[in-house]
Amino acid sequence: MCRRSLLLAIFLAVCLLVAVPGGAHEQRTPVILDTDMALDDVRATVLLLSSPHVAVTAIVTADGSSSPATGSDNLQKVLSFLGKSEIPIGVGRQLDLPPPPWRGLSEALGWAELAPVKGEGRSDRPQAVPLLLEVLGKSQEPVSYVCLGPLTNLADLLRRHPEAVKQIAGVFYYGLPPTVPEPGWNTSRDPAAADLVCRSGIPVYAMHLPRDQLLTFDAALYREIAGLDSDAARLLVRLHQAERTQQLLQANHFVAWDETVALYLDDPAIATFQKMEPYASVFQLVAWDRAAARADYLAVLAGPATEVLGGRTAVVLKQYPDQPHLFQEDLRPLVPTIILSHGLEEWQTTVLTNELHRHLGIYSILGAKMGIRARELLSASLDELAVESAAGLMPPMSCLNDGLQVATGASLGRGTIRVPPTNSPVAEAVFTKGTRKLRLRVKAEIRERIRTDIQRAIQQHGNLTPEYFKEVRRLSLRYWAEMNRGEIFEARFE
Repeated sequence: MCRRSLLLAIFLAVCLLVAVPGGAHEQRTPVILDTDMALDDVRATVLLLSSPHVAVTAIVTADGSSSPATGSDNLQKVLSFLGKSEIPIGVGRQLDLPPPPWRGLSEALGWAELAPVKGEGRSDRPQAVPLLLEVLGKSQEPVSYVCLGPLTNLADLLRRHPEAVKQIAGVFYYGLPPTVPEPGWNTSRDPAAADLVCRSGIPVYAMHLPRDQLLTFDAALYREIAGLDSDAARLLVRLHQAERTQQLLQANHFVAWDETVALYLDDPAIATFQKMEPYASVFQLVAWDRAAARADYLAVLAGPATEVLGGRTAVVLKQYPDQPHLFQEDLRPLVPTIILSHGLEEWQTTVLTNELHRHLGIYSILGAKMGIRARELLSASLDELAVESAAGLMPPMSCLNDGLQVATGASLGRGTIRVPPTNSPVAEAVFTKGTRKLRLRVKAEIRERIRTDIQRAIQQHGNLTPEYFKEVRRLSLRYWAEMNRGEIFEARFE
């Protein structure tokens, strides 16, 4: 059953308990996400961005646990870390209400652990309602609306543009209508907005179970997430490292509130809904499979890329080294940071690249990161890609080719990588898997940073002198540790 048929089945199940069957997931569900950027919102957002069954087309921030403006800054950090900065962000309306007591904690939680992003604090981000209208207008099919905070933005849209009702397939909301005794904090923050949406005629799937029925985000689950080799898992680990957050974690304070919505969208089979009277189109979550939800939580965070990237099998080694004492003195303190930031597969690939290349080179490391990124975007395992490099055959640009070969398994010996001669080499390659082609190119600002750093090294130490190569090694180590492969490449499918 496709997902749109699934939603219709729920809608027609008037007065009945509906155990929702699993969809075939033959296509990704387009979703607009609305969040007030509490910590459980962030966890749910990471799940939605990682789900193979969901395509987040835009995100708007609401006035709740965080202010809309600060929430948009922190959201940009999340998107940047996950390599999804292309998703547009809209800033919601500030409510004429005092902030909740925990706002300071929400706005400070772990964000210092993430790198600053370009445009942080900017005041020119689109407003929520115009962005929602634009995204809905461009969509070829109705879009699902996922709300993890107050329903202010959607209510504002429907007040100004009631015709937008037709463009929304359903609302998936962590909260209940304001007519029930305990509707939840999201509804209590803006009850008028929740009432308007619940009476709009749009199917609303309201999720708000008692605490003892929800999945607990406890220390055991956190440890399992920390053991996963994916950017999504690493992001959640970083955001929970603050001392106060760890105290709350050990005290079993956290529950998977908003994650309930994300997990349902990834696997509808785990949930049972019941129609809510007196509303014509509001359905309440009344039960779900906690064990299945927990398994799905970990599976989504692990992601298909982990399956693809986690399979590097040693040919002659018993295992790939990852203990700091096994490496040269200048690399030792960076080993844990690099593995935590970029994952074991990039670590193993870059170690092998440096040994093949016979020195720590900037472009060979970029080639390793580029090849790993291509495998992620194309869901390709080792030896599955054909590569055509535009880096040419002359150093230093041609050093990119060594990293590309190790990262993808494409090799000159097997004829799966081509490097056409060129008088205008660029840090760029085209990767082919079956009928799909992906072009990756190092971003202009990264190329300029490298050019400036190399020019400075030449001015200080001379060209190709021993001191110059020491400086290149130092720069290479810094780039290896700092550059996130999800952020440093322009990507285009052809």
